[in-house]
Amino acid sequence: MFTAAELLALLESHEADRVELTTSRSNTQKWSEAVCAFANDLPDHRLPGYLIVE
Repeated sequence: MFTAAELLALLESHEADRVELTTSRSNTQKWSEAVCAFANDLPDHRLPGYLIVE
């Protein structure tokens, strides 16, 4: 769980390597690419990724 301030920081970072922001609820191709990128964690953050659907 994270705080409201942490959520706002994620939203402000837009599409960083840990955040994917989308308005499409039906484009599963874009979602699956984001989930795979989060799973790979190439920058080695060892932190979760977030898919935010507006």
